[in-house]
Amino acid sequence: MKNHAGIFKFASVLFVLSLTLMACGGGNQSATTQEEFVEQPAVEKAEQKEEMSPLEIGQEAGDLYVQALKDVTELLKEKPEVSAVRAQVEELKESYVQKLVELGRMRESLDESQKSQVDGQIRMKVSPLYKDPVFATFNEIQQHYFNDRDFHKIVIGFNVIGQYANFDLLKKQEPEEAQRLGIE
Repeated sequence: MKNHAGIFKFASVLFVLSLTLMACGGGNQSATTQEEFVEQPAVEKAEQKEEMSPLEIGQEAGDLYVQALKDVTELLKEKPEVSAVRAQVEELKESYVQKLVELGRMRESLDESQKSQVDGQIRMKVSPLYKDPVFATFNEIQQHYFNDRDFHKIVIGFNVIGQYANFDLLKKQEPEEAQRLGIE
């Protein structure tokens, strides 16, 4: 009987291990990049966007804002030369801009009360970030790049990237960007 219990335990462990390996792709895939981790949840959420409530729109926009700031901070924390990271930073920002604009289009279809709900959720998600060490690191990074005015403008733009989900704010603060994105 003892032998059967041992075999059962071994088979159970083997079964769980095989399920884990199948879920992970067998471990044969190359390491996933940080960008892939950021992109995957947004892809899954894209299918649900048609039926998002104002609270969900605001939560997602807030999450994207926070993640964008964390991603750019991670990318620049070692303060690499501008020439080595400019393209990556520009691509990172544009990827978040596009996601936030999509949420902004949903926000635009709402009435004023619902828009206020969206904005409130964004504030709730973003407010804790200002106490997070990531924000202090981001400030140090953006100051480091201050002498390269063009690049600094791109980096500091992550601090206000949430405006892409609020078209009134975007048109007021960045009219050229609103025009570039077809927001009237």
